[in-house]
Amino acid sequence: MNTPYQIQYEAFANAGGLYDERHAKLYAEFADDLIADGSYSIVYEGVAHACYTPITIDKAPHLKCYVLAPLAVLPQYQGKGFATRLMEKAESELDADVIFVMGEPFHYGNRYNTPHQVRPPVKTLAPLECWFAKALTPGALDGVGESTSTVQGPYASPLMWGHPSEQV
Repeated sequence: MNTPYQIQYEAFANAGGLYDERHAKLYAEFADDLIADGSYSIVYEGVAHACYTPITIDKAPHLKCYVLAPLAVLPQYQGKGFATRLMEKAESELDADVIFVMGEPFHYGNRYNTPHQVRPPVKTLAPLECWFAKALTPGALDGVGESTSTVQGPYASPLMWGHPSEQV
């Protein structure tokens, strides 16, 4: 059985182009740090892994929210629905109101499409168009309006909110 570290490392090391071995190590260690800090970790069928870290919407602290990252699928299993099935399983287990993710619109835009005005918890150069939300509780973000957010632990590091080309 592949460990979360192995899945994260192999997926990012073999992604080509945007990522290299330094990023693979960074994201794999980040996953291990999140797991050690108590973030929800899920391995799906031994080929996909993701962490979900609690995040607070400062104007709606009563909502149970998570931020998803990192998410990785072993290269030979990519494009076969493993990430989608992992996210569906995690969402059913977390009993969350809202899940956030910072990522490429190509990967997350369709699934995480709940309109919101919640800002990322850490200053980032990534455009806000890459900060997505999915309300698992219908209407959870209605009336929240513009708000900051807060995250604790390893995900509070600005390094983890930057673009891979700016890191390591």
